[in-house]
Amino acid sequence: MSISLGLQGPCVIARLTGDFDFASAAEVRDRVTKALDLTQPPMLVIDMQGVEVCDSSGLSVLVYVHKAVTASGGRLLLAGLNGRCKHLFAITALDKFFDIRSTAELAIAELAELSEPGNSPPFPG
Repeated sequence: MSISLGLQGPCVIARLTGDFDFASAAEVRDRVTKALDLTQPPMLVIDMQGVEVCDSSGLSVLVYVHKAVTASGGRLLLAGLNGRCKHLFAITALDKFFDIRSTAELAIAELAELSEPGNSPPFPG
């Protein structure tokens, strides 16, 4: 698993490449969680276009990160789910839990728009 972290506008971008499984889950969780401090509130895009395999350990990390981001008043968007990952999210109903965009660029643009003055995210409920 390769993890590339960076800032683009108001967003932290985590680009994952390879197998997101038990062997890589702890490293992804630790590195992405540390990167959440780069923006306040955390605005995170996880680009999964390069993920070939995602197992339950990977899904568990994504749920953990989602909870951490939302608890801090931030926003997480997943992007670029490929065929296998997209199918896994559909059969586990996580496609209803996560906000998923087709590309990282669309996700970044959406979060950038939300972070502009006067554009606050809608209140839940």
